[in-house]
Amino acid sequence: MEIKYDLAKTELELTQGQMDKYDDFSDKVKTWAITLWAALLGWTFQSQRKEVLLLAFFIIVFFWVFDAINKNFRQNYKARRDEIAKALEIVFRTEQWPADFVCPALPPHKDIRVLRQIFRIHIAILYLPLAIIALILFVMM
Repeated sequence: MEIKYDLAKTELELTQGQMDKYDDFSDKVKTWAITLWAALLGWTFQSQRKEVLLLAFFIIVFFWVFDAINKNFRQNYKARRDEIAKALEIVFRTEQWPADFVCPALPPHKDIRVLRQIFRIHIAILYLPLAIIALILFVMM
């Protein structure tokens, strides 16, 4: 039982570390998206060329999809972390491991569900307004 506990504890730390890594990466993606979008917006007004706004729009869409892929990977680790936490909760209550708990079982990254992630509010709330602003400015210029 002690070995299984140590493995579960190590896997819990590893999955949380992976989630933290993906959160940090997501912050960097958002920072780059906003920086490039703002720079392209400034370039548009300086050069008086509205075509640059299309580039700003496509940059936002690119980073939006990239962030959604990143969140998908993070969700895989979150699901596994939650499984481990539930198993540990059962162990602390009953002093026995759940029969179906296998350790370690790190998540594979086979299934990428970008469309499921892309319109989640915590992802879309940044990118959607920036994309809409770029399109509105493009039409107005």
